[in-house]
Amino acid sequence: MKLFRSGELATDVDPNWAGSLLDEGILPSTRGSYTGIGALRNSDVLTAVSILAGDIGRFPLVVRDRQNDQLVSLENVEYLLNTKVNNRLTAYQWKFSMAVNAILSGNAYSRIIRDPLTGEPAMFEFYAPSQAQIDDSDPAHIVYRFTPYNSGVQKVCQPEDVIHWKFFSYDTIRGRSPLLSLGQEIGLQESGVSTLQKFFADGLKGSIIKAKGKLGADARRKMRQDFEKAQAGASAGAPIIVDDTMEYTPLEVDTNVLNLITSNNYSTAQIAKALRVPAYRLAQNSPNQSVKQLTDDYVQNNLPFYFMPITTEIEMKLLSDTERHKYEISFDTSAVAGMAVDDVVKLKGNGIIMGDEGRSKLGMKATGLPEMNKLESNLNSIFLDQRDQWLAAKARGKGTDSNSNNRD
Repeated sequence: MKLFRSGELATDVDPNWAGSLLDEGILPSTRGSYTGIGALRNSDVLTAVSILAGDIGRFPLVVRDRQNDQLVSLENVEYLLNTKVNNRLTAYQWKFSMAVNAILSGNAYSRIIRDPLTGEPAMFEFYAPSQAQIDDSDPAHIVYRFTPYNSGVQKVCQPEDVIHWKFFSYDTIRGRSPLLSLGQEIGLQESGVSTLQKFFADGLKGSIIKAKGKLGADARRKMRQDFEKAQAGASAGAPIIVDDTMEYTPLEVDTNVLNLITSNNYSTAQIAKALRVPAYRLAQNSPNQSVKQLTDDYVQNNLPFYFMPITTEIEMKLLSDTERHKYEISFDTSAVAGMAVDDVVKLKGNGIIMGDEGRSKLGMKATGLPEMNKLESNLNSIFLDQRDQWLAAKARGKGTDSNSNNRD
């Protein structure tokens, strides 16, 4: 990463560039920052980020008609979002990497390369947060500046040509990582692990050596050094030899403290809460619910926090104003939390939804056939205001087909 670019100092653009990079975790920091790529050293953070980025990457993005909620086809947009974004990246890799950066550093960027003739999006060019800079000196005309690695050439882009994912923002310009709130929790967890490591590395070596007589500070230091030298190279559990001038007593370790460290789930629960990941996915005890119920709750209540910023950003940058009035882009989660086929069949058979609406609820595109856009009904029910009339007609012998007795 080039902090000083040819022809200008980084401070000419942003006088607080170093503090911003440290706060966002792009540069390594020793002042307690737990954002950026360094946060992945924590196994709970790594697991939570992997779950969220994996779900964002694997669920396909579909285009729906705003009026009837049916799936429509915008081949160019769907190909970019679900198949291939450029000659190097698949759509899954792109969405996964964008989600990881947006969670860890608060921002994820991609430049939209458009067809010079039609203006339609042709591919996406991914940039890491360390390669991007937002110039908001004029908030009404924000400019994005991208500097590729090993290059001094800067690319200047307008907002309409940049896909910018940010899940939490208080100024609508820059995103902030949810990990900013987890410094104490992650620090507590790391302290517990460090204590365990110290115990297993040195816990069995602690002892008290009581010597006869009165020793000064230098004598006590010399005695400890001689004792450690005598025990150097001994394997764990090897016998300790002392003479009658000293008394050796091993230290006792309070195992209750170790039990507290190993059973402390507070930090893990806080990480799950801040990142909106179900606690059971981080090996925590789950509530008394089935896997289906937990999955539905996760998809319906947690993932929209990430889905909505993504889909609305894509609509703004990839669709024209006319298309935005007609269509909406959404994640298709029907493969995991969609309606069961039997439920869709019941709704269709009872005249609640039409055939193409049922296909949409199952993640299938509409057929467009006329008969698939009609409400169905069955002959086993009747409107209440027609019941008396139908019973009277049946009593007069007109409520049945006269040829019904001749049918098989």
